[in-house]
Amino acid sequence: MTDGAGWGQPQQHGGPDPVQGSQQPGWGQPQPPPPGWHQQPPPTGWGQPQPPPGWNQQPPGDAGQYGPGQPGSWHQAEKPGIIPLRPLAVGEILDGAFTAVRRNPGATVGLTIAATAVVQIISTLLTAWSQRTSTAAEGFATAVTFVLYGVLAIVLAGMLSAVVSEAVLGGRMSAGEALRRIQPRLGGLIGLSIAVGLLTVLGLIGLFVGAIFVMVALCMATPAFVLEGGSISTALRRSWTLVRGTWWRTFGILLLAEIMVGILTAILLIPLAVIIAVGGGSLTDPSNGTLTALGLLLTAVMNIAARAVTTPISAGVIVLLYIDRRIRLEGLDVTLVQTVRERATNDRRYE
Repeated sequence: MTDGAGWGQPQQHGGPDPVQGSQQPGWGQPQPPPPGWHQQPPPTGWGQPQPPPGWNQQPPGDAGQYGPGQPGSWHQAEKPGIIPLRPLAVGEILDGAFTAVRRNPGATVGLTIAATAVVQIISTLLTAWSQRTSTAAEGFATAVTFVLYGVLAIVLAGMLSAVVSEAVLGGRMSAGEALRRIQPRLGGLIGLSIAVGLLTVLGLIGLFVGAIFVMVALCMATPAFVLEGGSISTALRRSWTLVRGTWWRTFGILLLAEIMVGILTAILLIPLAVIIAVGGGSLTDPSNGTLTALGLLLTAVMNIAARAVTTPISAGVIVLLYIDRRIRLEGLDVTLVQTVRERATNDRRYE
């Protein structure tokens, strides 16, 4: 990727990654589908080392025609990592996000815990200060906390984009490798989070529905920024282009993912509610109902634990939605399959 943060500028069927030196797919700008993408392949072409023209076509013995908008019809698609390299069904996107977290706990849960802990410490200190000052101070603390968590969500999504994209190819990534990949793009990610937030607020000012529309339309900006390189404005335009024509499907999948994450969060926070109910006066101030120092500490720890599990799942869903759209629109699976095969060939050479 540009600046060494990911998969880089488009390369012809893979190229050296500036950080790891391994073969990476040409992940950058959109590539046109190969010739004969929807045509019937010759019966003997399947399984050859090099993909024939029309790679995404119906393989021998598989009923149904493969093409954009028909997930699941290509039953023999390669699956080197967490997803098969073809258009994805909703269940495959959700399952892939969970699988990415299970296979890369250090680079997903570990990074999330570290980053969330920093924001939670600041939020807890602000809350403790505001409870002892005024109502205006409490409003200020709430606003700052909201902004910090908004920035954190975008930055973590960018970090996890590198992790999930590697998991798609069957690789694993440590927390240190993820940080090295994303470091050159970190400042831009903060700027991107501010841009997305401002545009969402503008939509909210117009109509609540407008805010939701803008938020969904720009949801793929983070993986586009990390994996393709380019500027913030380029990433925003890419997201708008990829979501166009499939807004309702994208919204539905994001909504389903958030419902699942919300349920999981509620389950994880049940112990906190029980402890506060049992603890009584040791956790809350009887005179005004505010949390004591012990209550603030316990709340911070439980919030960090809940976000450590749920944030990587939400980010993973967005990255896989982005990959699915590029497969459907641009035939990205051709490049990904070729990259997997080149990696396997290179690994055999060094054995």
